[in-house]
Amino acid sequence: MESWLRISSEITKIGPDTLFKVGGFPVTNSLLAILMIVVGFVILSLWIGNTFKIKPRRPQLLVEFIYEKMYDLIGQITGHPYYAKKVFPLIASLFVYLAVANLFGVVPGLTSFTYQGLPIFRTPTTDFNTTFGLAVAMVLFTQAISLQNWGLVGYLGKFFQFKEIYLGFKQGVSEGSVAIIGFFVGLLDIVSEFAKVISLSLRLFGNIYAGEVLAIVFMSALAYGLPAVLLASGLFFGLIQAMVFGSLVAAYYMSMVNPALAEGEPES
Repeated sequence: MESWLRISSEITKIGPDTLFKVGGFPVTNSLLAILMIVVGFVILSLWIGNTFKIKPRRPQLLVEFIYEKMYDLIGQITGHPYYAKKVFPLIASLFVYLAVANLFGVVPGLTSFTYQGLPIFRTPTTDFNTTFGLAVAMVLFTQAISLQNWGLVGYLGKFFQFKEIYLGFKQGVSEGSVAIIGFFVGLLDIVSEFAKVISLSLRLFGNIYAGEVLAIVFMSALAYGLPAVLLASGLFFGLIQAMVFGSLVAAYYMSMVNPALAEGEPES
């Protein structure tokens, strides 16, 4: 009788594997990996909350160091402490989650265990459903921020610039013609908002999935020496992709806010 648990090193498929269903809801191996990460974060958060002291020890110093570096990075992207404080909780959480999710497959053997011939766990960001869902959520978040900052009329006015055409022709034909060009540019901005979803999701998915496939191929061909190099590069690019995704979301956030809201706020 074949054991229910074995080790496998097959190349990861494009789509996730459904392990079982709960009330008709499919539970995939990428979903199990996400749940494992979430549970790990909950346990880590409880541990941090109970062990942090005024006189920090090394683990606390490491967490504080990472916190400060992430805050400095977000502060550089936003350009103002007011916006950095606003968006930091989201971007920092996103960065930490993606860093762990991207490096999930680097843990030796973790994605190799199988159940009934299917991998139990899968690197979450090698599943396009994960990256696409994150991208949609982040773009919707930036749209909500824009709507909150500018109001409904101001938000729609960025895409449908009828008022600018009217004011342009009041000043003259040349100004009106420029306003018409601006009107079509506004319509193109609608397309660009949808393009953000495709860009964010495909960039993250493509880099992580391709990296995992290449690692499996090269490890099968050259089993000595090269795995250590691939492991190091996997760690590096996993962190870089998490940083790129979070930085792009922060940049999209800044493109949607109303600069007037930061007026009167201290610079430091």
